[in-house]
Amino acid sequence: MQTAAQTEELIVWTKPQALEEARSLFASYDTKFQTVSVGKGAVLGKGQVGVVYLSHAEEDSSIEKTLAALRHSKVSSIVFYVPHHSTDFAFRVGTMVGRQKGINAAWAFNFPHLRQLLKARNIRAHVRHQGHQPNSFDLIEARRRLGLSQTQLASALNVTVRTLQNWEAGKGTSLMAKKTGDLRDLLARMDDYVVTPEEKEWLSSPLEAFGGRTPQQLIAEGRMRDIVIEFNRLSEGQPV
Repeated sequence: MQTAAQTEELIVWTKPQALEEARSLFASYDTKFQTVSVGKGAVLGKGQVGVVYLSHAEEDSSIEKTLAALRHSKVSSIVFYVPHHSTDFAFRVGTMVGRQKGINAAWAFNFPHLRQLLKARNIRAHVRHQGHQPNSFDLIEARRRLGLSQTQLASALNVTVRTLQNWEAGKGTSLMAKKTGDLRDLLARMDDYVVTPEEKEWLSSPLEAFGGRTPQQLIAEGRMRDIVIEFNRLSEGQPV
């Protein structure tokens, strides 16, 4: 495998054919990349965080060689990013990692969770100042992430279903940024405080602060700002 080295703190391992994909995927962390051999442990400085990006299922022998090289590196921690793979493949890799001593590894199966893991290790993405351009926000992905129908999200945003459908199709979006402000804030707080693999469970769990209503119910009722306020209380050390 080869390494796409972004910064002094983050190293991303990936196969040569996935290097351009890795460049695009991690562009928000750094725009400069280098390609080096994973066998050259000297390029891995102490305190760095490594991401092993397995974009496609690998042969066991290839993974074993990579793990052997990582074992002798000085990285402080390693995150295996295994998107779109079967649980069987993830189990195989996990078993191989478990056999290697000296590797402190975590797992991410989607990019939001990977961002959380990197942030926990003091690796932060560069802020892209996109202003309030409507097209910079994926409304369809946001709706699916929250488990809402078009009717429910339209009601939450206080717009008609037709308006929401037009926005999702990229039409008539002049007011979309203004109408989705609370939604954007909510998703940002969820990125910070809700562990991605547990997001669906959190959305359907009763919240004591809201009389046992679930976040999903509150969102459908248009009470996204109320949840954001509760998250702000959490940041001050108070329970949500």
